[in-house]
Amino acid sequence: MNEKATKQEKLAKPHATFDAPQEVVIDPVLSKRQKSDVLDALEQDARQLSMAASEGMTGGEPTGLRAVLDAKDALALPPVDQAYGIVLKDLEAKAKAAAPGEDRAAAAKALAALHAEQQPAGLRAAHAAAASPLRGEPVPGSAAERELEEKLQKLDP
Repeated sequence: MNEKATKQEKLAKPHATFDAPQEVVIDPVLSKRQKSDVLDALEQDARQLSMAASEGMTGGEPTGLRAVLDAKDALALPPVDQAYGIVLKDLEAKAKAAAPGEDRAAAAKALAALHAEQQPAGLRAAHAAAASPLRGEPVPGSAAERELEEKLQKLDP
């Protein structure tokens, strides 16, 4: 994001001032209505690029439409939910992009914990009984994880 851009520049040339649609959502200078207008313009551009791509008129660059729509969804949320949504989307992207290993496992565990906190208590128990998305690892805080920890403690007193 171009930190020195004026409000007028941000409104007139969003592609030049924002690197990603989520930056529009967190911009402290723009009002919610102005953010909505900027995201509408970005969505229109992304849809036009998508249409051109479907007609074979582009070099295959990504449209960014999904990111714009996600940003519009985040903007529609109340402030706390908005922050939660942004963190959740960021973690989901990092989990998908990370190579298998510690970073991916950490992101997956954080996602599982955030999803569990978002659900009512009754659903948490059902979710905890299910396997984690990572190759059979138990969901953090689940009964399966507690059992595994107990077994490991018995092996290493």
